[in-house]
Amino acid sequence: MDKRNRYEYPATFSGQRRFVGLPPDEFCLYVPLALMAIFMNMWIFGPTLLLAVVGIRRLKKGRGSQYLLNLAYWCLPTSVMRFFINALPESFKRHWVS
Repeated sequence: MDKRNRYEYPATFSGQRRFVGLPPDEFCLYVPLALMAIFMNMWIFGPTLLLAVVGIRRLKKGRGSQYLLNLAYWCLPTSVMRFFINALPESFKRHWVS
């Protein structure tokens, strides 16, 4: 960490790191789809990108990036979520703690 950026803080506690103006969860979906639309086939990946943008915006509805991870945790099977979260309890041991 260089000394110049050591004391830079976000304006609010909810401020998060952004890449090209997008939160990390949207960046990971939109950029590969956009690149595939540009370099491979616009007629397949263009509508897929549009559906991804509309779907993610509708799912989040102004909530933060962690909402999608929480939604995936509760709706997807444990085998899929182990790719994202290493220390994940078995599905029958999950309890909501708030």
